Amino acid sequence: MTEPAADAPPEAAGDVAFWRGLGLPGLVDIHTHFMPPNVLAKVWAFFERGRARAGRAWPIAYRRPEEERVALLRGFGVRRFSALLYPHKPGMAAWLNSWAAGFAARTPDALHSATFFPEPAAAGYVAEAIGAGARLFKAHLQVGAHDPRDEQLDPVWGLLAEARVPVVVHCGSGPTPGPFTGPGPISEVLARHPRLDLGTPWLRAVCYHNAVRLLGL
Repeated sequence: MTEPAADAPPEAAGDVAFWRGLGLPGLVDIHTHFMPPNVLAKVWAFFERGRARAGRAWPIAYRRPEEERVALLRGFGVRRFSALLYPHKPGMAAWLNSWAAGFAARTPDALHSATFFPEPAAAGYVAEAIGAGARLFKAHLQVGAHDPRDEQLDPVWGLLAEARVPVVVHCGSGPTPGPFTGPGPISEVLARHPRLDLGTPWLRAVCYHNAVRLLGL
């Protein structure tokens, strides 16, 4: 049973009581974001300027250094969590994957996360990340404004399906729709690759067997 840190934030008490009441040993949160400082600063600024939600600001509740945000997660009783990086242009994913591997190496309870973008090198660096131990991938169709059915991604989806490595895909239309959001495009990907373990934020659900595998139980 995970014991939350003694200095856990006051708002953690209700969450801890909830999962303990269910008889759980702790939590797995696969929708947390840790990024290189310069990338994270731009993401925070995007939300706080109100660009993400029709002109309304979206304040960052935990605008704190990396080590403090890790401690906050532990305070809520989170046993495993993700980095979930995502590129918005070609030539960025491999660099993000390198950073994520380093983050996982220095943060024992962080899942080794990785990402990709439709580009000629995608299958190569995704295979490399899987071989290096990546246990969770992220794709952001809204930010990347790319079609998940892009032929450059077909071998990527195939690699992930074969390796049974889960992928969290932001394919929903919230907070604002994109050209390839909604259930249509990603449903076609699933039809091509039925063994793909897919978690979608617009459903807010992840299969239990994935959580167990990620925990190593």
